[in-house]
Amino acid sequence: MKAILEISALVLAIVNGLMLFRSYFRDRAVLKVSAIHPEVYQWWFRLPGSEYQGQTTRSYGFLLYIGIANKGLRKVQLEKWRLIIRSASNKKIELKPMSIPEPSWENEVFTKYFPVLGQKGLMFGGATMVDAGCSISGMAYYIYECFGDKLFDPLIVNDTIRGSFEVNDVFGKKEKCKIIFSYKKLEYVQTIFKDIEKIG
Repeated sequence: MKAILEISALVLAIVNGLMLFRSYFRDRAVLKVSAIHPEVYQWWFRLPGSEYQGQTTRSYGFLLYIGIANKGLRKVQLEKWRLIIRSASNKKIELKPMSIPEPSWENEVFTKYFPVLGQKGLMFGGATMVDAGCSISGMAYYIYECFGDKLFDPLIVNDTIRGSFEVNDVFGKKEKCKIIFSYKKLEYVQTIFKDIEKIG
């Protein structure tokens, strides 16, 4: 009788564990990352260089507008996000986001403000919690600076630079999407992001 009770308890524990495991995977957060209006907002541009070890550096800015949706049944907190690009020698380059003021675009009638991903500003709260069935969005800005051999430059093909935007949630799960950056002159970028060349 004792052996039967022990086996029954073990079976119940296994069944309970399987049910909890099933519920966890069924209800988990499922993030989907995508570029917002990829033909409009994903830009790369040249920034003024500086001096390092007696050499002039070459600086590149990357501005993207990203959306992160949660198609799962549980809300989740974002922990970090970064941009991955390749150098002309095909070396992987990982960039971290810069802190920036909210970009804005003005016309004769109104001023449109853009949120910055994960950053509280004058107009937006900078939320990094993505509720179930909801999404957040924002711009992210990255700078890459190099000097010396041209092989350290980003890989540029037909005035475009390909990259990968990656985001991690607090549970360590990673999601990513491909980004194609179109070349814009610095003066054009400054129409929505005044003094961008002074960041960093």
